[in-house]
Amino acid sequence: MEHKTMFYTAYMLQILIISVVIPMLIQKRLKNMLNEHPAVDYPKLYPVSADRIEATLTTFSWLNALVVLMGLAILGHVLFSAQVELLGWDNQGALIVYFLLQYMPFMYLGTQGFRYHQLMRQLDTSRHRSAKLQPRHMGDYVPASWLVAAALLYLAYIGTVIYVAQDPFEGFAGYWNILYVSLLNLFFVFMIRAQIQGKKSDPYQTHHDRIQQQRLICQILAIGWVMANLFMTSNMWLAKLDMRDLNVVIQSLYFTLITLLMSLTSTYQPTDFSVYQTQAEEAH
Repeated sequence: MEHKTMFYTAYMLQILIISVVIPMLIQKRLKNMLNEHPAVDYPKLYPVSADRIEATLTTFSWLNALVVLMGLAILGHVLFSAQVELLGWDNQGALIVYFLLQYMPFMYLGTQGFRYHQLMRQLDTSRHRSAKLQPRHMGDYVPASWLVAAALLYLAYIGTVIYVAQDPFEGFAGYWNILYVSLLNLFFVFMIRAQIQGKKSDPYQTHHDRIQQQRLICQILAIGWVMANLFMTSNMWLAKLDMRDLNVVIQSLYFTLITLLMSLTSTYQPTDFSVYQTQAEEAH
């Protein structure tokens, strides 16, 4: 298969999975919640009306549809014109721009979710607060083998940069690469620590559900951490071996896979919905 065909296939998968499949999974989860746990039986679950939630999901759908059309238009422009690069310039740069566009609908939904939980906290009239002892170490949430893998791949990347610096390729950023990847690794450490030590956004969530959700998010972040170091190392080697055409294919597949992993946090379902019922119902 030609590099161009491989890239266009990876790009189409990126459009399909990030802007069609994942939004459908998120919407299915939220609509199931609306159907299976209606406001009349679970009033604490709805700081806003079900109609407002439906309107948010509709906007989310339209935003994703717009992004899909933009992605297809970009590809169509390349296929039916004399252009050989997306947007008429570097494929890698264009992929990053389009990936950021694909994230806009998710940022919109995330903002609405943040406001949703803020309203939950404001409407929570319970005066009872409890703090339970829980593990606070990274190893309690992420398998040690994954942390070791992330560390080894980070060291492999540093070794690759030192090796390439002896006979650099065109466009090589030198030892600045080590700084960039070190900051990326610190970002993942910070995100995992913040998840472990952060307060729960849902005031009604049970301790068990909170721990399970934290573990899921931390493990997904850890996988993303390993994949990021692997991607950066392979990217450097492909550039060194003058196989840059494969770089864009791997970059597109990386964006798709990392988004698919991160979407698992959006489809997480609590196990105990009784906390969203009224006190009278709970007494029964």
